[in-house]
Amino acid sequence: MISGLDKLDPMKYPEINQLQALQKQYGLKVSVRNAAFDRRIFADFFINNKSWALYLDDEYNDFKEEKQLLAIFLVLRALEDYKEAADFTDWCQQNGLDASSSDWLTYYKQLAQSYAEIEDTIGTIDSFINSLDYQLRSGAFSELVSL
Repeated sequence: MISGLDKLDPMKYPEINQLQALQKQYGLKVSVRNAAFDRRIFADFFINNKSWALYLDDEYNDFKEEKQLLAIFLVLRALEDYKEAADFTDWCQQNGLDASSSDWLTYYKQLAQSYAEIEDTIGTIDSFINSLDYQLRSGAFSELVSL
């Protein structure tokens, strides 16, 4: 059986090939802990036998556990968003969260540790697909969704 990845032109979307290579190199996998609520999915992100519990913002309802490469992209994008936020308040604002919630503050602090551990394991965290393609749902991201 030929998968969508097998039919992918490696020259057209090298970003997807980089994501796939990272997945294979580190045995990346994502599994859902519980169903989405308010567009957020609580999932486990595995690198070989180690895992981290992370919230994913699935604004566009893209997450499907059977589409592992897309799920991995969403995890890496969530980690990039964390790193790019100036502070907790900024991160909450970017994610539409209540900054007065002690639960989100606790999670944010835990995310700092998770981010550092994941980065120590796989190197610089990079979802490979640029933010504009993701926001416009075009280019490499559109191709990733269709696989």
